[in-house]
Amino acid sequence: MSTSRYSQIENDNDQKLNTLANKLATFRNINQEINDQAVADNSLINSISNSFGALANNIKNSSQRLTRTMNSGNNIWKMIGLALLIFFIIYNLSKFF
Repeated sequence: MSTSRYSQIENDNDQKLNTLANKLATFRNINQEINDQAVADNSLINSISNSFGALANNIKNSSQRLTRTMNSGNNIWKMIGLALLIFFIIYNLSKFF
């Protein structure tokens, strides 16, 4: 084979190598973007998890306070029932007028 043929083959190989290097760089960029998004999503999930943990703790505390209030006596429930009754009466009357 002649020198020009080897030169042409070498140029073709260099061109294919450059194309492959560009594709590899593109895949690396995509991989980095996926990694960045995964880190952001993980941070968001941790934040949501912490929020739900705080919410569960607040619900637990409210439930305990409600239980103590219910156990303290029936007088409070009569007042709450009366307040709700008055509220619904006023609400229904306001719909008619």
